[in-house]
Amino acid sequence: LKLACPRSARLWTSRCSLLYNMCQQRPSALRREERGHAALGEGGAASNAGAAAASKDPPRRKWSSGAEFTIACIGYAVGLGNFWRFPALCFNNGGGAFLVPYTLTLLLIGMPIFLLELGMGQKFQIGGAELWKRVHPSLGGLGVASITATAIVAVYYNVVVCWALWYFFRSFAWDGVLPWAESRGGALQFWEVDTLHCRPAQNLSSAAPETCAWGAGTTWPQEPGIARPGPLVWPLVGCLALGWVLVWLCVCKGVHSAGKVAWFTALFPYAVLLALLVRGLSLPGAHVGLKWYLTPSFDKLAEPQVWVAAASQIFYSTGIGWGTLPAFASYNRHDHNFVRDAWLVPVINCGTSFLAGLVVFSVLGDMSQETGVPIDEMQIEGSGLAFVVYPQAIAKLPVAPLFALLFFTMLLCLGLDSEFSMVETILTAVDDAGVGQNYPRAVKAAAACLAMFGVGLLFVTRGGLHWLELVDGYAANLTLFIVGVVECLAVGWVYGADRFAADTLEMAKAKLPKALLWNYKLVVPALLAVLTVQAFVSTATSKVHFPPYAVALGWCLALASALPIPLLAIRPLCCPPPYASEGLTSPRERAGLVGKLAASLHRLSRSLSFGASSRGASSAPAPSGLPPELSTERADVELAAAREVR
Repeated sequence: LKLACPRSARLWTSRCSLLYNMCQQRPSALRREERGHAALGEGGAASNAGAAAASKDPPRRKWSSGAEFTIACIGYAVGLGNFWRFPALCFNNGGGAFLVPYTLTLLLIGMPIFLLELGMGQKFQIGGAELWKRVHPSLGGLGVASITATAIVAVYYNVVVCWALWYFFRSFAWDGVLPWAESRGGALQFWEVDTLHCRPAQNLSSAAPETCAWGAGTTWPQEPGIARPGPLVWPLVGCLALGWVLVWLCVCKGVHSAGKVAWFTALFPYAVLLALLVRGLSLPGAHVGLKWYLTPSFDKLAEPQVWVAAASQIFYSTGIGWGTLPAFASYNRHDHNFVRDAWLVPVINCGTSFLAGLVVFSVLGDMSQETGVPIDEMQIEGSGLAFVVYPQAIAKLPVAPLFALLFFTMLLCLGLDSEFSMVETILTAVDDAGVGQNYPRAVKAAAACLAMFGVGLLFVTRGGLHWLELVDGYAANLTLFIVGVVECLAVGWVYGADRFAADTLEMAKAKLPKALLWNYKLVVPALLAVLTVQAFVSTATSKVHFPPYAVALGWCLALASALPIPLLAIRPLCCPPPYASEGLTSPRERAGLVGKLAASLHRLSRSLSFGASSRGASSAPAPSGLPPELSTERADVELAAAREVR
């Protein structure tokens, strides 16, 4: 057939290659069983050992149990953002009324995408970087964008862990007085002078002391600042190095070590949170803070920015769109019930956020009543809440060093849990791409941690706080919304929502409702598209206090993580892969649109020319050396191709 009709032979070869590649995706246990049967048929244990050695891919690591996977997901989702981001968002966006868009966004967007990512990762048994390329080569940029955003955030996220380590060590106050107590200069001076070294201490003596924060009257360039970050702060460099050592210890053995660590880092913060809640509610002024926290202001719901803030918090809090959930799910057994985790983990995560708000505002209310400073005049956004306002409140409590140790231990656990989950996502992408196969996991983890430590040194300079605020504000917000849109469109229309429902029924023994499938196809993409446009407009028109060159740099960071999606989607259109390339989809689906059109036209012209020649020479003998039945086979192949084109 190859000699008589090379093109038909290539068509059959591509289809046989497709069948072979699909068979290669069978469960590893079935492949091992078949290799064992084949070895026994060929003569014993020696053949069996040879067949096992012939397997190229090492067996994929698995979680020790389903509960370990659930705990790891909870530890990843519950992070520092639950403690300092959610209470500030509630305070600035309508108080209790913010729970309305937050809950709706969780139900319509958060939980469906959480289920989608867990299901796809468990089905394909591969991390997020390679997962979407398996669905279609034009979707390869989806995984690259997620991993890029994760890598950017992982670099500066560990700086917050470094700050928590510094405060943890300084909480060992043997005289019973914390170093940030009012009698020793206050929490603001300890934060900006003793920790960040971003301004000298003598500025506090003026009537209006300067701060390290950007202000409307800031002159550029500021030193220390973005253009001139200044020298390294060596105590923070040591804490940052210690933070990366802790992360390396968590990921050096893959999910086996990460899963064991997650049992402590995910559960211990709840014990501390409950202790702080009991203490906070017992304070005489707790009702003042709870009133600020829970009183609804429904007029805020008419502002689009409130809904954007709710959606952004859902992406940051539940961890969807970062590529970590598919990576974690790829280490599951094929029959793990991920549907249960898809609703359990987001509910626990959002409940933790609400609980953290009660802890924060009960203490802030008591401090407001004691000092006479209204809560709305306190700096309760970002690092100011965790490292200025709340430590100042802790310093006024009885047995303050004990509560400080508990609080910063909780921050360490929350930060480390999310940090090593992001690093594990990056290492999973490296393993799936086949990079450094000759090196052990510990060496690759050390190389990744060392590289991110080197980049993170920028954030522990005297101007590092400004760099962190800039990167945090621009790096991933838009990218996460875009990733969510493309993921839902990919599953709903490319992979097939019905096919995903069948996979879920096979793996988790759970039937997905039709409404959820249409949610993937239409509702979630439409909602996220609107939120993406609104987020872009809000970011572009917001009154920022960064200099123009810093804003331009921020947009470059945002594009660096979002551009892989369109760029890698265009590549298959211009350079379609060969039909026999490795993958799970059919040859026509693997090729780009240009490749599809060219192949279809070629098969059509070939079938028409063959039909004309066969009608003109119907009595002609078969080619020399080609049996008549193969000539008939060729005619069937060409007519089938023409029918396929039509």
